[in-house]
Amino acid sequence: MAIKVAASRSGDMDALITAIGQPQVKAVIYFFSVACERLEPQKAIKRAFPQAACIGASMIGGWCSSGALDKGIVAMSLSVDEVEDAFILMQEGVKEAPSAAGKKILNAVKARLTHRNISPNRYLGLIFFDGLCRGEEIMQVFTWELGLNLPLIGGAAADELTFTKTLVAAEEKISSDGVAVLIMKMKIPFFYSHYGHCTPATTSFVITKAEPIKRIVWEINQENAAAYYAKTIGVSSADNLQSGHFAKNPLGIVIGNAVYIRSISGVVDGKGLQFYCSLEEETEVHLLKPGDLIAHTHKAVQEAALYIPNIQGALLFNCVLRYLELQELKKTDAFNRLFSHLNCIGFNTYGEEFHIHHNQTLTAVFFGR
Repeated sequence: MAIKVAASRSGDMDALITAIGQPQVKAVIYFFSVACERLEPQKAIKRAFPQAACIGASMIGGWCSSGALDKGIVAMSLSVDEVEDAFILMQEGVKEAPSAAGKKILNAVKARLTHRNISPNRYLGLIFFDGLCRGEEIMQVFTWELGLNLPLIGGAAADELTFTKTLVAAEEKISSDGVAVLIMKMKIPFFYSHYGHCTPATTSFVITKAEPIKRIVWEINQENAAAYYAKTIGVSSADNLQSGHFAKNPLGIVIGNAVYIRSISGVVDGKGLQFYCSLEEETEVHLLKPGDLIAHTHKAVQEAALYIPNIQGALLFNCVLRYLELQELKKTDAFNRLFSHLNCIGFNTYGEEFHIHHNQTLTAVFFGR
């Protein structure tokens, strides 16, 4: 028994289930295109593995050891040799009240973990939620909870850039307005981190007026945010800002050696900047410059091998902006090959979860033996 992975571009659920099948499966993790909803993957997978904890999320393109895919479904099974115990919880209502939904599922997780000796070296949490909600509010609830002594890693569900419907699945249920959490007590070592190929420039500034609930920044250094940003990156005016400028010039919060990227999605009313994740007033941010995505990711895999010498599997949560960059550079397959020697699956997200909700990064979990 081991970690097993498979992919299906056609959505052939029977072949996928056969490929990841093994004795005593404890957990199944899967990612699927929104178009696959009609196949009811959550029901097919749970029927096949009734004793396992099964969790999934919708994607825009997926990753697998067998190759990258634009559409379809990827899946991973972990057996009793890797996972001692596992359970899944789901909560709906994240669009209207993400913080309240986060508190409800947090309390449910804590109730299930009562009287257990929780060690961050033994317990691993995976979290997936509707990619169209304010996911940062959900993550804040978990991050601020001092009594939850375990890592929580994951991604925001995605669709095909229509921004109309994203899905999360828990056991036999699927929702376009939910958050799902899988908690596993592991028998094997694991390592997790987040990786960004963007590095801070010398330029930094302060957010002086913002509406975090709308993810809008109105002023930077007490000036019109869009105009200030345009001037900083060498564009003549805010009217001339385009999506390519945002992707190549994101902002980031720098904490020590860690960079938490905040990507811009557009200009609001000619004055404000719309972000994919909120920024608070009085936050210092740095202008970031992207480097070599492939070289940086290769270094990340090498780093993980230092912590887990015998990696047997990996989960990848890659930002959709990185995916679009890989497509533009025609390096999608090159990226996938960096992980193809592992039993890996992953998906391109509308945000990555690593303590907080952030963007334009790769968040990954590597499993040992």
